Amino acid sequence: MNRIVLSDQKALKEEKVNEFTRGERPDGRKIGKYSSANAEYAIFKNQINPLAGIGNVDLLLTRSFTGKMFVEVTGKGYEFDSTDSKTANLLIKYGNEIMGLNQEWFNQRNATVYRDILLFDISKVLNKK
Repeated sequence: MNRIVLSDQKALKEEKVNEFTRGERPDGRKIGKYSSANAEYAIFKNQINPLAGIGNVDLLLTRSFTGKMFVEVTGKGYEFDSTDSKTANLLIKYGNEIMGLNQEWFNQRNATVYRDILLFDISKVLNKK
């Protein structure tokens, strides 16, 4: 199953970017809010990405962080990592949870796409015998 999930990097990453575009963590809560001291920055960010909502963090300013993201197998299942130089600081500021997968979306993908690929792979093996 790891091979199937890891071969789906593009779709997984696209969903993660969509999540950040909405300013959300994997569980649907907001990533964070800009402080009132950063009101001008919040307005600037809202002009770039209104989908996150004014004042909400989206982690997408340069897109370098998300551009360098990839899914990896961890002790907890699957998580994102990024080779971007800002990654460690973002994890300190917003928590490791931002790197998780949206479980509802992943379960749906697992029940449709991954299951079908797995069944196809099994049938290929059985048909060789």
